[in-house]
Amino acid sequence: MAQHELLKDLLILFGFATLIALLLQRARQSSIVAYLLTGILVGPSGLQLISNHEAIELMAEIGVVLLLFSIGIELSLEKLLRMRKLVLGAGTRQVILTIVVSLSAALAIGYPWRQSLVWGFLIAASSTAIVLKLLIERQELESLHGRAILSVLLFQDVCVVPMMAVLPSFAEPPGRMVLSGLRSLGEALLIGGAILVTARYFYPALWRYIVRLRNKEIFLIAAIFFSLGTAWVSSVAGLSLAMGAFLAGLALSESDYAHQILSDILPLRDGFTSLFFISVGMLLNLQTAREHWSMVLLFAAGILAIKLLTGAASVLTMGFSVRMSVLVGLGLAQVGEFSFILLHQAAGLKLVSEADYQAFLAAAIITMFLTPTFIQFAPFLATRVSGMRRLSRFFPQPGEPELEKDAGPLRDHVIVCGYGLNGRLVAQALRDVEISYLVLEIDPVLVSGASAEGVPIFFGDSTQREILEKAGAGRARAVVFAISDPVILPRAIANARAANPQLAIVVRTNRVEDTEGLERVGASEIVAAEREAAAEIIIRVFQLFGISRREAFNRARRILAQSDRGTLRRRA
Repeated sequence: MAQHELLKDLLILFGFATLIALLLQRARQSSIVAYLLTGILVGPSGLQLISNHEAIELMAEIGVVLLLFSIGIELSLEKLLRMRKLVLGAGTRQVILTIVVSLSAALAIGYPWRQSLVWGFLIAASSTAIVLKLLIERQELESLHGRAILSVLLFQDVCVVPMMAVLPSFAEPPGRMVLSGLRSLGEALLIGGAILVTARYFYPALWRYIVRLRNKEIFLIAAIFFSLGTAWVSSVAGLSLAMGAFLAGLALSESDYAHQILSDILPLRDGFTSLFFISVGMLLNLQTAREHWSMVLLFAAGILAIKLLTGAASVLTMGFSVRMSVLVGLGLAQVGEFSFILLHQAAGLKLVSEADYQAFLAAAIITMFLTPTFIQFAPFLATRVSGMRRLSRFFPQPGEPELEKDAGPLRDHVIVCGYGLNGRLVAQALRDVEISYLVLEIDPVLVSGASAEGVPIFFGDSTQREILEKAGAGRARAVVFAISDPVILPRAIANARAANPQLAIVVRTNRVEDTEGLERVGASEIVAAEREAAAEIIIRVFQLFGISRREAFNRARRILAQSDRGTLRRRA
């Protein structure tokens, strides 16, 4: 009968979660919010439909292990090294600033310094799952602010490991706390290093043997065994289950089998992880939250304000524009899923009171619920803030006087906006045929490196009409927007057209469906990566069957032209 009760509980949880997720999908809310609301609805303070809480919590713990194992694989040491300037620069600033500001605010309110530091840990993390999903949906992950947000999120995820290691020392007496914290951190480094070395040098050989069996079921079972087994060894050695799983995933991130392991374990991870977020929602006491509603709103407003300011400051102090800083700040303004893990650990150590626990839990859910709205309106707010003249006095755009001076003598030149791969290739081509050009870029690292190589590049936001005018848009022959941010392109094109009605505006975009809107705001030529990729695929397939490249090219263009006419008819 106990098994039947557990099955009934799981059916209730997944049934309500499915229904709520479908309803929230229309409001563009994350499934994590749906799981949290499910727990609130069916839990002890809601409909009280669940009886087997212990079994649900055990499965939720497995979900945490699988979540951190997959996060470790996705992080990849190579990815961290490739993005190290933003990860270490913006990430370090954001985490340290958030902890310091949160600690100061909590001390000012009257909390003891230990609890205040706990608040700093809890508030420092943002939601990787929610934010990345929204950025991917909006095609902003490859934009500069998208990469900056991703870098900070990666650093936050890494920081959770030492936070989990030192948190138990906060429960020690004052005289032993520092020593206990250092010992815990040292043990975590030693045990973690041993796990990393073991996993890195012994796991691949075992995986090679497993792969040779060519059995998908054995491969999946082995992936579960490695993640749960390493987590268990970690807990026996004195670390947490979650930390061991994270280290195992990180060690496997560079192996040849990492992508397949992640692909196979994702469905299982998502199922168990959903139970973790549901169990978190079940812990929320609606009665306590109602009684302390002013504290909940204060926590939510404080978290949003602190995260917005520290997120924006983390990239602003690296030399990025005000506009981009606001975009990053709004993207990081919520509480993260790892905060719930730390909150659960802090509650077990009696570092957080029941009232504070409930208030923070409710406030965290509010911040997550507001995240899609924040990210949707972030471009509009960032544009308005960056256009405030009073603010520009405090944060002037570096390089503007040099831009206006060097662009002064140019006539019939080309303005290249963005110095990624496409921008670099366009600039090189213009240089080879001796056509005058200059480059506008908002990444100060790129500007510094390219300027040292002699490239006529300037720090400037090409979406602003003033910057385009200083770059000589009124005298230029053409402007090339080699940027991959679909949100800002329409405004940038409209400003370029307003600066010079005769200007040729060449635009790069990812999706064909965006071309009509870009033409409407003034683009002269649009290169859709989706369309050009399709043309090249068709050409290469034709060549495999002996059709010459010239004929294949003509056939591909005719096919795409027919497709374009069909699209226009459907729109009409």
